[in-house]
Amino acid sequence: TKETLLTNNVQLKNIKLIRVSGALEIPFACLKAIEKYKPNAVIALGIIIRGQTKHFDLVSENAYAGIMKIQLEKKIPISFGILTCENIKQVKDRTSKKGLNKGKEFALAALLQTTI
Repeated sequence: TKETLLTNNVQLKNIKLIRVSGALEIPFACLKAIEKYKPNAVIALGIIIRGQTKHFDLVSENAYAGIMKIQLEKKIPISFGILTCENIKQVKDRTSKKGLNKGKEFALAALLQTTI
């Protein structure tokens, strides 16, 4: 993701990384980043792996709803880069630079949104 931004003329000083403890904290982190940095776009990255309970569905749905609400209210695009995976193999396939490289896709989506 960072590499993609840099190769598309985003300056390193304009890339901020904020870590949170879980996917449900991502919408709040997006909100705080928008308020503090006034960015052109935000890329929300995370991974939710299905377990044995309904927790997976609740976390996925609420993270999505929270991010959607914030981007519509603040009018700042948020690239939804939260992977919902069944297992670790899917995570590795989707995050590998030689695989699907979803991080690159999320960065490109954010860049595209800033040109609309």
